[in-house]
Amino acid sequence: MTGATASGKTKISINLAKNYNAEIICADSRIVYKNLDIVSAKPTIDEQDGIVHHLIDILEPTQEFSAGDFVTLAKEKIKEIQSKGKNVIICGGTWFYIKSLLDKEALPQCPINQELRQDLSKLSNNELWEKLNQLDPTRANLIHPNNKDKIIRSIEMCLALAQPISSYKRSENEEYSAKWYMPSWDREVLYERINKRVDEMIKMGLYEEWQKNKELYPDSKIIRNTIGYSEFFDYEDVEVAIDKIKQYTRNFAKRQLTYFRSNPEIQTIQDENDILKNLCN
Repeated sequence: MTGATASGKTKISINLAKNYNAEIICADSRIVYKNLDIVSAKPTIDEQDGIVHHLIDILEPTQEFSAGDFVTLAKEKIKEIQSKGKNVIICGGTWFYIKSLLDKEALPQCPINQELRQDLSKLSNNELWEKLNQLDPTRANLIHPNNKDKIIRSIEMCLALAQPISSYKRSENEEYSAKWYMPSWDREVLYERINKRVDEMIKMGLYEEWQKNKELYPDSKIIRNTIGYSEFFDYEDVEVAIDKIKQYTRNFAKRQLTYFRSNPEIQTIQDENDILKNLCN
Protein backbone atom coordinates (compact mmCIF):
# COMPACT_ATOMS: atom_id res chain seq x y z
CA MET A 1 0.00 0.00 0.00
CA THR A 2 1.76 3.08 -1.21
CA GLY A 3 0.83 6.52 -2.46
CA ALA A 4 1.46 10.20 -1.96
CA THR A 5 1.65 11.81 1.44
CA ALA A 6 -1.80 12.63 2.91
CA SER A 7 -3.54 10.22 0.52
CA GLY A 8 -5.01 8.12 3.34
CA LYS A 9 -2.94 4.97 2.86
CA THR A 10 -2.37 4.44 6.60
CA LYS A 11 -6.08 4.36 7.43
CA ILE A 12 -6.86 2.09 4.48
CA SER A 13 -4.05 -0.30 5.49
CA ILE A 14 -5.33 -0.54 9.06
CA ASN A 15 -8.88 -1.24 7.86
CA LEU A 16 -7.53 -3.81 5.41
CA ALA A 17 -5.44 -5.51 8.10
CA LYS A 18 -8.55 -5.99 10.24
CA ASN A 19 -10.33 -7.75 7.38
CA TYR A 20 -7.34 -9.64 6.01
CA ASN A 21 -5.68 -11.05 9.15
CA ALA A 22 -2.56 -8.97 8.57
CA GLU A 23 0.18 -7.04 10.31
CA ILE A 24 1.74 -3.89 8.85
CA ILE A 25 5.37 -3.15 8.04
CA CYS A 26 5.92 0.61 7.74
CA ALA A 27 7.99 1.71 4.75
CA ASP A 28 8.70 5.29 5.72
CA SER A 29 12.05 7.01 6.10
CA ARG A 30 10.92 9.09 9.10
CA ILE A 31 8.49 6.84 10.99
CA VAL A 32 11.46 4.65 11.97
CA TYR A 33 12.72 7.47 14.22
CA LYS A 34 11.70 8.10 17.80
CA ASN A 35 10.17 11.48 18.70
CA LEU A 36 9.39 12.41 15.08
CA ASP A 37 5.72 11.82 15.77
CA ILE A 38 3.76 14.75 14.36
CA VAL A 39 6.12 15.55 11.51
CA SER A 40 5.98 11.98 10.19
CA ALA A 41 2.21 11.63 10.68
CA LYS A 42 3.05 8.56 12.74
CA PRO A 43 -0.12 6.61 13.63
CA THR A 44 -0.84 6.80 17.35
CA ILE A 45 -1.61 3.71 19.41
CA ASP A 46 -5.30 4.60 19.20
CA GLU A 47 -5.10 5.04 15.43
CA GLN A 48 -3.31 1.69 15.05
CA ASP A 49 -6.49 0.20 16.52
CA GLY A 50 -4.91 -3.03 17.74
CA ILE A 51 -3.11 -3.79 14.47
CA VAL A 52 0.56 -4.65 14.97
CA HIS A 53 2.87 -2.16 13.21
CA HIS A 54 6.54 -2.94 12.60
CA LEU A 55 9.55 -0.63 12.07
CA ILE A 56 8.12 2.29 14.05
CA ASP A 57 10.30 4.06 16.65
CA ILE A 58 13.30 1.76 16.23
CA LEU A 59 16.07 4.39 15.99
CA GLU A 60 17.19 7.70 17.44
CA PRO A 61 17.29 10.47 14.80
CA THR A 62 21.07 10.57 15.12
CA GLN A 63 21.32 7.16 13.43
CA GLU A 64 21.28 6.68 9.68
CA PHE A 65 18.83 4.29 8.04
CA SER A 66 19.15 3.20 4.43
CA ALA A 67 17.06 1.27 1.93
CA GLY A 68 19.40 -1.66 2.55
CA ASP A 69 18.68 -1.49 6.28
CA PHE A 70 14.95 -1.45 5.54
CA VAL A 71 15.21 -4.49 3.27
CA THR A 72 17.13 -6.49 5.88
CA LEU A 73 14.67 -5.70 8.67
CA ALA A 74 11.56 -6.04 6.48
CA LYS A 75 12.60 -9.52 5.35
CA GLU A 76 13.00 -10.56 8.99
CA LYS A 77 9.57 -9.17 9.83
CA ILE A 78 7.93 -10.85 6.83
CA LYS A 79 9.18 -14.25 8.01
CA GLU A 80 8.07 -13.47 11.57
CA ILE A 81 4.56 -12.44 10.51
CA GLN A 82 4.08 -15.32 8.09
CA SER A 83 5.24 -17.81 10.75
CA LYS A 84 2.13 -16.77 12.71
CA GLY A 85 -0.06 -17.63 9.73
CA LYS A 86 -0.83 -13.98 9.07
CA ASN A 87 -0.70 -11.83 5.95
CA VAL A 88 1.73 -8.95 5.42
CA ILE A 89 0.95 -5.39 4.40
CA ILE A 90 3.82 -3.09 3.47
CA CYS A 91 2.59 0.49 3.88
CA GLY A 92 4.44 3.71 3.18
CA GLY A 93 5.34 6.48 0.80
CA THR A 94 9.10 5.87 0.67
CA TRP A 95 8.82 4.08 -2.64
CA PHE A 96 12.53 3.25 -2.92
CA TYR A 97 12.30 1.15 0.25
CA ILE A 98 9.44 -0.90 -1.20
CA LYS A 99 11.06 -1.13 -4.63
CA SER A 100 14.32 -2.33 -3.08
CA LEU A 101 12.46 -5.02 -1.12
CA LEU A 102 10.45 -6.30 -4.08
CA ASP A 103 12.93 -5.88 -6.95
CA LYS A 104 14.23 -9.07 -8.56
CA GLU A 105 17.78 -7.81 -8.08
CA ALA A 106 19.17 -7.31 -4.57
CA LEU A 107 20.77 -4.09 -3.39
CA PRO A 108 24.55 -4.30 -2.89
CA GLN A 109 25.49 -4.76 0.77
CA CYS A 110 27.65 -1.74 1.63
CA PRO A 111 27.85 -0.94 5.35
CA ILE A 112 28.21 2.64 6.53
CA ASN A 113 31.82 3.68 7.19
CA GLN A 114 31.65 6.57 9.66
CA GLU A 115 35.41 7.21 9.66
CA LEU A 116 35.46 7.49 5.87
CA ARG A 117 32.41 9.77 5.91
CA GLN A 118 34.03 12.10 8.41
CA ASP A 119 37.14 12.37 6.21
CA LEU A 120 35.10 12.93 3.05
CA SER A 121 32.88 15.55 4.67
CA LYS A 122 35.93 17.81 5.02
CA LEU A 123 36.24 18.06 1.22
CA SER A 124 34.43 20.62 -0.89
CA ASN A 125 31.53 19.61 -3.14
CA ASN A 126 33.71 19.88 -6.25
CA GLU A 127 36.51 17.86 -4.68
CA LEU A 128 34.06 15.14 -3.71
CA TRP A 129 32.52 15.05 -7.18
CA GLU A 130 35.94 14.78 -8.80
CA LYS A 131 36.83 11.91 -6.46
CA LEU A 132 33.65 10.08 -7.43
CA ASN A 133 34.32 10.86 -11.10
CA GLN A 134 37.66 9.08 -10.80
CA LEU A 135 36.04 6.04 -9.18
CA ASP A 136 32.88 5.87 -11.28
CA PRO A 137 32.39 8.53 -14.00
CA THR A 138 29.03 7.04 -15.04
CA ARG A 139 27.66 7.40 -11.52
CA ALA A 140 29.18 10.87 -11.08
CA ASN A 141 27.39 12.16 -14.17
CA LEU A 142 24.06 11.17 -12.63
CA ILE A 143 24.57 13.25 -9.46
CA HIS A 144 24.62 17.03 -9.09
CA PRO A 145 27.90 18.26 -7.54
CA ASN A 146 25.95 19.99 -4.76
CA ASN A 147 24.32 16.74 -3.58
CA LYS A 148 27.07 16.11 -1.05
CA ASP A 149 25.43 13.31 0.94
CA LYS A 150 24.67 11.27 -2.17
CA ILE A 151 28.19 11.73 -3.53
CA ILE A 152 29.72 10.61 -0.23
CA ARG A 153 27.48 7.53 -0.15
CA SER A 154 28.45 6.72 -3.75
CA ILE A 155 32.17 6.97 -2.97
CA GLU A 156 31.61 4.80 0.09
CA MET A 157 29.86 2.16 -2.03
CA CYS A 158 32.55 2.20 -4.75
CA LEU A 159 35.25 1.61 -2.15
CA ALA A 160 33.25 -1.09 -0.33
CA LEU A 161 32.56 -2.95 -3.58
CA ALA A 162 36.09 -2.35 -4.89
CA GLN A 163 34.59 -1.43 -8.26
CA PRO A 164 32.31 1.21 -9.84
CA ILE A 165 28.70 1.00 -8.70
CA SER A 166 27.58 1.38 -12.31
CA SER A 167 29.30 -1.88 -13.32
CA TYR A 168 28.32 -3.90 -10.24
CA LYS A 169 26.20 -6.94 -11.08
CA ARG A 170 23.47 -7.44 -8.54
CA SER A 171 22.58 -10.85 -7.18
CA GLU A 172 19.11 -12.36 -7.33
CA ASN A 173 16.74 -10.97 -4.72
CA GLU A 174 14.30 -13.02 -2.69
CA GLU A 175 11.05 -12.87 -4.64
CA TYR A 176 7.71 -12.15 -3.02
CA SER A 177 4.25 -12.51 -4.47
CA ALA A 178 3.04 -8.94 -3.97
CA LYS A 179 0.23 -6.73 -5.18
CA TRP A 180 0.66 -2.95 -5.26
CA TYR A 181 -2.15 -0.51 -4.46
CA MET A 182 -2.47 3.25 -4.00
CA PRO A 183 -5.39 5.55 -3.10
CA SER A 184 -6.66 7.55 -6.06
CA TRP A 185 -7.20 11.30 -5.73
CA ASP A 186 -7.52 14.19 -8.13
CA ARG A 187 -4.30 16.17 -7.77
CA GLU A 188 -6.01 19.37 -6.62
CA VAL A 189 -8.01 17.45 -4.02
CA LEU A 190 -4.79 15.81 -2.79
CA TYR A 191 -3.09 19.20 -2.51
CA GLU A 192 -5.98 20.49 -0.43
CA ARG A 193 -5.71 17.43 1.82
CA ILE A 194 -2.01 18.23 2.26
CA ASN A 195 -2.74 21.84 3.21
CA LYS A 196 -5.34 20.72 5.76
CA ARG A 197 -2.98 18.10 7.18
CA VAL A 198 -0.26 20.71 7.74
CA ASP A 199 -2.79 22.96 9.52
CA GLU A 200 -3.76 20.01 11.74
CA MET A 201 -0.10 19.24 12.47
CA ILE A 202 0.45 22.84 13.56
CA LYS A 203 -2.53 22.59 15.93
CA MET A 204 -1.13 19.33 17.31
CA GLY A 205 2.18 21.04 18.13
CA LEU A 206 4.48 20.59 15.13
CA TYR A 207 6.44 23.76 15.91
CA GLU A 208 6.90 22.74 19.55
CA GLU A 209 7.98 19.24 18.47
CA TRP A 210 10.63 20.81 16.22
CA GLN A 211 11.87 23.02 19.06
CA LYS A 212 12.16 20.01 21.37
CA ASN A 213 13.94 17.80 18.84
CA LYS A 214 16.44 20.42 17.67
CA GLU A 215 17.51 20.73 21.32
CA LEU A 216 17.59 16.97 21.89
CA TYR A 217 19.49 16.26 18.66
CA PRO A 218 21.45 19.42 17.74
CA ASP A 219 23.74 17.62 15.27
CA SER A 220 21.11 15.47 13.57
CA LYS A 221 20.98 15.66 9.79
CA ILE A 222 17.65 13.86 9.97
CA ILE A 223 16.10 16.73 11.94
CA ARG A 224 17.64 19.31 9.63
CA ASN A 225 16.54 17.60 6.40
CA THR A 226 12.97 16.64 7.22
CA ILE A 227 10.13 18.49 5.51
CA GLY A 228 8.13 20.06 8.32
CA TYR A 229 11.25 20.82 10.37
CA SER A 230 13.75 22.23 7.86
CA GLU A 231 11.47 25.16 7.05
CA PHE A 232 11.54 26.34 10.68
CA PHE A 233 15.35 26.37 10.44
CA ASP A 234 15.25 28.31 7.17
CA TYR A 235 12.57 30.93 7.89
CA GLU A 236 12.30 33.02 11.06
CA ASP A 237 8.71 33.99 10.30
CA VAL A 238 6.63 31.01 11.44
CA GLU A 239 3.73 31.79 9.09
CA VAL A 240 6.13 31.88 6.13
CA ALA A 241 7.63 28.57 7.29
CA ILE A 242 4.17 26.99 7.46
CA ASP A 243 3.38 28.12 3.90
CA LYS A 244 6.71 26.64 2.77
CA ILE A 245 5.93 23.33 4.50
CA LYS A 246 2.71 23.14 2.50
CA GLN A 247 4.49 24.08 -0.72
CA TYR A 248 7.38 21.62 -0.28
CA THR A 249 5.02 18.83 0.80
CA ARG A 250 2.93 19.37 -2.34
CA ASN A 251 6.12 19.31 -4.42
CA PHE A 252 7.15 16.08 -2.72
CA ALA A 253 3.73 14.52 -3.36
CA LYS A 254 4.03 15.48 -7.03
CA ARG A 255 7.35 13.62 -7.27
CA GLN A 256 5.82 10.60 -5.52
CA LEU A 257 2.91 10.53 -7.96
CA THR A 258 5.27 10.76 -10.93
CA TYR A 259 6.94 7.53 -9.85
CA PHE A 260 3.81 5.71 -8.72
CA ARG A 261 1.99 6.42 -11.98
CA SER A 262 4.96 5.14 -13.98
CA ASN A 263 4.74 1.76 -12.24
CA PRO A 264 2.26 -0.46 -14.13
CA GLU A 265 2.02 -2.85 -11.16
CA ILE A 266 0.26 -0.26 -8.99
CA GLN A 267 -3.54 -0.46 -8.99
CA THR A 268 -5.48 2.61 -7.89
CA ILE A 269 -8.24 2.10 -5.33
CA GLN A 270 -10.77 4.14 -3.35
CA ASP A 271 -10.74 2.15 -0.12
CA GLU A 272 -9.92 -1.24 1.39
CA ASN A 273 -13.06 -2.81 -0.12
CA ASP A 274 -11.58 -2.39 -3.61
CA ILE A 275 -8.53 -4.36 -2.47
CA LEU A 276 -10.56 -7.11 -0.82
CA LYS A 277 -12.61 -7.55 -4.00
CA ASN A 278 -9.39 -7.75 -6.04
CA LEU A 279 -7.80 -10.28 -3.70
CA CYS A 280 -10.88 -12.49 -3.83
CA ASN A 281 -10.92 -12.60 -7.64
